[in-house]
Amino acid sequence: MDERDFDEGAAEQSGATRELDQGWGQLARCLADHLGEMASEEDHLVLELPRGHEGGSTPYAQFAGFDGGQMLRAELSGDVYLTPASRLGAEWCDALRAMGWLGNDDEEPNWYVERPLGDMKAIAGLVVGALREAYGVAHPLLLTYRAWGPAVGGAAELGLSATEDVPVELPDAPDGSAALMPEDREELVEMVGMTLEAKYGHRPDVDDDGDLVLSHLDQLVWVRVRPDTPAVEILARVTHGIHSRRATAAEIAVLNRDNPWVKWTLQERTVWQHIVFPALPFAPTHLEAMVDVFLGTMSATRDDLAFRVGGRVA
Repeated sequence: MDERDFDEGAAEQSGATRELDQGWGQLARCLADHLGEMASEEDHLVLELPRGHEGGSTPYAQFAGFDGGQMLRAELSGDVYLTPASRLGAEWCDALRAMGWLGNDDEEPNWYVERPLGDMKAIAGLVVGALREAYGVAHPLLLTYRAWGPAVGGAAELGLSATEDVPVELPDAPDGSAALMPEDREELVEMVGMTLEAKYGHRPDVDDDGDLVLSHLDQLVWVRVRPDTPAVEILARVTHGIHSRRATAAEIAVLNRDNPWVKWTLQERTVWQHIVFPALPFAPTHLEAMVDVFLGTMSATRDDLAFRVGGRVA
């Protein structure tokens, strides 16, 4: 892959940025739908980054019904609970207050809003905007969820992994921080390699294009740093030699509809599965989570897709 200047790539409205916007928008819509189902005081939902730190928490949001299920309370992590690196500065605190958030003080340690259950779209928008912009969560798929109460079954429709299903012992950044700022593409490639080495206990092979190569379901999965923008892409050829391009296009349209984060594309008679996420700054835990999501989705969908379109795997 050709070397490119990261400043130019970051300034462009890239495909990775568009996919990121779509991902956050999808989460806001799914969250609003689920909040509308939380019509009991026993319903609770927590969105969080699954990895804890010594000396504090990572950002989270939590929701609970009250007033007989007619009202909903949403909370964001207050400074008293957060790690120093995750705490909001004065500018973001002022911005949250201007948007209607209360708390983050001695009486109410968390930020909170209370709205009628019918305002779930506004509540979802406030929370998703705060997680993305104020708290700097790099990608919605980094969030996991915990839920309980009568509406618990609907939480799976958020498109996130359950916290209990995500490994929590993930590697630290080399300097112990949660995120790093690579100076160029070469340094980002090295960070990606180090993270995968920590995850699997060995450095993955590198192909002729400079991509890191994993193996899953007896086939290759590539992890590459994009040459045109500071983003990481994971991709795999999940089926090839399909019978009908039209029928296959219909099948992957359903997959793309039902899986807001992982995407499938048809090239000639081959179907590729891929996911792209920004990596400036680069957080090792983000890459860990994305690899798990990608491989888990591949395990759940590959063989059925190949059967439906008459294709071959591996």
